[in-house]
Amino acid sequence: MIAAIVKGNCLVEIAEIAEPSIAKPTEIKIRVISGAICNTTDNKIYATDHPEKNWPFKSFPFVLGHECSGVIVEAGEEVNELKVGDRVVYWTVEGGAFAEYLILDTADSTVSKINDAVEDDTAAMMEMVIGSARLLFSANGEQYINQDSTVLVIGLGPAGLIYTRLALLMNARRVVCAGRGELRINTAKSLGADAVIDVNAEGYLDHLHESLEGGADIIIDATGGDVVSLMTAMGKKGARVIPYGITPFDWNDRLSELTKAGLLSPDFSGHETARHAIRWCVEKAEAGLLGLSSIISHRLPLDQVGRGLDLCRLEKDKTLKVIIQISEF
Repeated sequence: MIAAIVKGNCLVEIAEIAEPSIAKPTEIKIRVISGAICNTTDNKIYATDHPEKNWPFKSFPFVLGHECSGVIVEAGEEVNELKVGDRVVYWTVEGGAFAEYLILDTADSTVSKINDAVEDDTAAMMEMVIGSARLLFSANGEQYINQDSTVLVIGLGPAGLIYTRLALLMNARRVVCAGRGELRINTAKSLGADAVIDVNAEGYLDHLHESLEGGADIIIDATGGDVVSLMTAMGKKGARVIPYGITPFDWNDRLSELTKAGLLSPDFSGHETARHAIRWCVEKAEAGLLGLSSIISHRLPLDQVGRGLDLCRLEKDKTLKVIIQISEF
């Protein structure tokens, strides 16, 4: 099969490699239709001499990608709720997605069937959508955002834009976004945010505080930076922090700042909440309600995946989500 192989720092090649085989009874094999570049994670392991220092902690060479969707072509004997021919989405897999075939272990990944009415572009992004949504649910399925919630989304890359849409779909009372860049700001507005504040504008903190109308109940960090001081300044007492961005610090070293400000500490739940999130996300996608087509800025064939990675890293002001066409089914 063909696959995108990262062989060195900013060196990716499309090569023929052995087709993977099912090794466990809980695994499924999918023929990948399309994938999506993760703007942050994929570049952290592509534009580096030491990919093993970042998730999924693999050394050169490796098959790139963890966001994709496809159709099951083989299923292990202990896979009961899915069958050959089902189109599926999931969260998550430790690489290997930018190839004609991918093995998913249903014991490790949360996997769901999704109907053919959902566009391939949307299905390709579902790994990120589900991964974002899982932080908005408790382990028992409670939805953190409701009609009484004022939500602050910090950062307007693809993750922040996805969170903007998810908050609106959860019927938040008010969704306020803070970010930079004309494309990102305009996209947040088009998705339906109640207010979008340019953090490069003079007096933006005053504008943000005014837009929140008394403070945020839910604060979502989609920046990958250090925005703890902004969280503590804008959150109400008891506000919940949703930490999606990959921060340059250990959260354990900063929890005291949140506690002092009266904010709830982040919950880093995994597959428990993903099971609730995947059902909710698939339901919204199949009903045509996700409305995320505007966050796609580029669609490229697999042999241009290197260009897509460079767009995400070097042309951030012009790039949002990049879809990679893997194969026709």
